[in-house]
Amino acid sequence: MSDLEGVKIFNNVCPQSTLDFLLKTAQDRQSWHYRFPIDAPFKDKHPKLDIITSGITMDKFLSGIALSILIQVWELNGRKQFIPEIFYCGISIKDKHREDNVHIDDVDRNDTIKIMGILNKDWDPETMGGGFMHGGVVHKLRPTDFCIFDPRTPHAADKILCDEKRFALDFSVQSYTKDEARSYS
Repeated sequence: MSDLEGVKIFNNVCPQSTLDFLLKTAQDRQSWHYRFPIDAPFKDKHPKLDIITSGITMDKFLSGIALSILIQVWELNGRKQFIPEIFYCGISIKDKHREDNVHIDDVDRNDTIKIMGILNKDWDPETMGGGFMHGGVVHKLRPTDFCIFDPRTPHAADKILCDEKRFALDFSVQSYTKDEARSYS
């Protein structure tokens, strides 16, 4: 992975209204599923909505909104570290009734970076929990914050302390090679 160590957090990536619109639109979709974690019993799975899977668009409208958010993260990061071409994009729902599984993603790849942010406009990580745990460190993301991280470091949602559902948008994108980084600067 290109020069990414730990978690990089960007505040105020986009207007909250963009996240509100994405969340409201996603909540009305019929394509939510319970496939993850893959090898877990059903009681340990959480709802997920796939927007892009293996580079194939599952929902054209939501993918357009998601890509606009990703481009803003890319710009705030100085167009460094990743190509804003999406391998995977989805929204997950987590709550206090199901502890998240510590996991790694993209096990068979070493060329990906993950990006994640909370969609709920009223999410307060101080009182509601649900921070992002990466490598044993909890990062408290607020609405409109997004983080970039190495998916092969163990990570999970931190314990949620309330009855509210926490919605998170996440992306898997290709990390830059040194030559690609120069061409996008």
